[in-house]
Parts: sequence; C-alpha cells; structure tokens
Amino acid sequence: MKPIKLPTIITSGLLSFCLLLLFLPACRKAEFMPVPEGQAVPYQNINLTLKDALAASPYTLFKTAWKRSDMDSILKAQGNKVPFTLLVPTDAAFTADGLTLDVINKTSPALLDSILLYHTINTNISTQDIKDRKENLKCRTLLQNPYLTVNPAVYGATVKDPYYYLQYLKLTDGVLFINGKTAGQSSPVQAKDGSIWPIDHVLHKPTKTILQALQDDGRFGMYLALNQRNDSLYTVVSEGIIFRDFTQGLAPDYTNNIAIYTSVFAIPDAVFHAAGYQTVDDVMNLNNRNPLPTVDYNTYTVIGGLATDTLIAYHRWGVMFAYYDPNYGGGQQVSNNFYSNDLSNTVLSGYTLVNSGYSGTYPPYLMPFDFGKSNGAITVAVAGSSHPAAKIVESDINTLMGPIHVVDHFIVPKDFKF
Repeated sequence: MKPIKLPTIITSGLLSFCLLLLFLPACRKAEFMPVPEGQAVPYQNINLTLKDALAASPYTLFKTAWKRSDMDSILKAQGNKVPFTLLVPTDAAFTADGLTLDVINKTSPALLDSILLYHTINTNISTQDIKDRKENLKCRTLLQNPYLTVNPAVYGATVKDPYYYLQYLKLTDGVLFINGKTAGQSSPVQAKDGSIWPIDHVLHKPTKTILQALQDDGRFGMYLALNQRNDSLYTVVSEGIIFRDFTQGLAPDYTNNIAIYTSVFAIPDAVFHAAGYQTVDDVMNLNNRNPLPTVDYNTYTVIGGLATDTLIAYHRWGVMFAYYDPNYGGGQQVSNNFYSNDLSNTVLSGYTLVNSGYSGTYPPYLMPFDFGKSNGAITVAVAGSSHPAAKIVESDINTLMGPIHVVDHFIVPKDFKF
C-alpha cells in the first residue's frame, strides 16, 4: 500500500475547514434571522398641503363655500405650524341640507365662516388617532360661542376658559361616528399640515341648552314640573337650610355663563302615564308613604330623602347620591356628556362621576349603571336592580352642554316601589 503523505492531508483539511468557515456565517444568517412580525408600513413622504389637498378634492360645494368665506385668512392667523382637520360634507350632503351652489353664493361670508369653523378641528386627526379607541375622542373646533364660558382646565385659575364647540369622533369597523351618529366610511386624505375627512351629512352646531331643549320639545312637561316640585318641597322640609335648583347644570350659571358638560336620560310624559301617574300631584303622592326628611340642627343637614327624588335622580346619573360631608363638602362632578356610542360597560364600567375632591379624601362616586342592548337599542339599568332596564328610544339630541337621550322607562334602584 502506497503511503499517504502527511502534508497532503493537512493541506486538504485546511482547505475544507476554510470553505466551511466561509459558508457557515451565511447559513447561520439565513437560518436564525427572526421572522418579521406584522405588515410592513410603507414610507410616506407627504408633501401635499391641506390647501392643495382641498383644491384637488371633488367636494365642489364645500370648496365654493370655502372660497367665498374668510377661512384662508382665519387659518393663517392661527400660525403656520398649526395642523387642522377638515370635516368635509360631500356635494350630496350639502344638497340634501339645502346648501346648493345658488344658496352658497347668496350666503354671507360671515355665516359661511360659522358653518366652516364648526367643521374645522384645531389639530390633525388621523385614522391611527381614533381607530383603536374605545371611547369618543373629544375634538375642539375653531368655532367659539362668545356668550358662554367653561370651567378652566387648570385648577385654581380665576379666568374662565372660552367656550368652543366640540365634536366627538370615533372610528368603529371603518365607520366614522360624529357626536354618536354615523358620518360615512370614506378614508381621510392626509396632508403634511392636516387631514380631510369626507362625511355624509352637514354638521349643525347646537343652539340650545339642555333645559331649553327639554322645555321646547313638548314631551317632557311632567319631568320638568316634578323636578321643580321636588326642589320646592325640599326647601320647605329643610326650613330653608338647603336651597335646590334643578336647572343647575342644565343651563349656564347666572353669573359667569359657565356651561357644564353633561347629558340626561329624559323621561317623556308617556312614561309617567304608563306607570299610572296622570298628573304631577299623582307622582308627589309617593312621598306620603314615608316620613318626610327632617333637619338635624346639630349639623344643619337634612336627614332622609324624597321618594320622588329617587324616582328621577338616576336620569341625571344619580350624582345627587354622591358622598357629601356637611362640614367639609364633597368631591367634584366629572363631565358625563356621553353620546350613545359610548354607552356601554366596556367604556363606562368603573367611570368616576364624582371624584375624591382636591384632597383625595372623599369616597368617589362611580358609574352606577349596567348598559346593554335589546333589539339593537341601548338599555340602561341601575346595577343590581330588578326593575326593567330603560331603553333609549331616541339618542343624541345635541345641545350646548351635551346630548339628551329619551328613554321608555324609569331608571330606579332595586328597592324602589312604585
């Protein structure tokens, strides 16, 4: 047998080893790179301005109104770096609302300003901003009401904030909702300084307070009268120690014209009649079955309550049952102007309606309701109550303070007896 030379073995081995080292990194890179997750996000180089995007859009009537208005100068005065969102009704939406080309050309620029400012939000709202939200996004428009104010955002400030009209936006399964109502499924056009959301109807600013809307409607006479009678009776039984005014929160206060953001589950007269109450006197007779409240002169508080208060208190979220210390007071009521697409346990379970106060020492008052659905309608019941849930038969009647929802039953706790 011919002997093998050692140098040949070494040379062959070194060559194989070098080839192995050459290909090994490539194999490792191919085999052990992590698998990308999700979809690739395309890079967008948006150079289009909002003005150019609007000019290129097919919304002829909106553009005509814009050109006739002073909106370009109004937006310019806000600053070059301020983005905006335009809620743009389609031509069909304008026509359905009576705003034809002829009407627009005869409308004063000042009135067109008011319409368009109500459709303009003071920030950029993209699809990403609202598509995954459970609750509505509160958006401030550029339209101001000079006769109203709101409480300052910063506690302790002595100057009230101006009142700007709001829009509440939510995107659910590709459908845009504005103030609880569907507004179309068109995708927004994104510009570098804002966005355009096409919508299928013209938005109308609210012109009435909750109190005015209830009074003018004509269906809620017994509800309003019962509130007034409760206030009067409570003032009498408290011997003037406590003065109540149910209109507080339903209309701006008398001194600073402060609008409170809230909502109401309004009771039409038909609900009273169906429960056997034909007059307000019939309802007030509920207070005869228990002793009336009395005054504790040691603490100057009223002990006990009115059955007629319990009958209707939850129609304003039951906040009158929040903790209150006669010597130190209680917490502050939190905004509860919820539109119908926020009325669910997913959004509102555990929501704080009255907080723990500035010191954080008072027990908070939390959402007392159990929300549901029945044949497509939203239902509201006091959690744990054995009484039938109230069904919302008309929702989102918009006001300066928030929505009115009309219900078909009283919302009462489990121990209440009619």
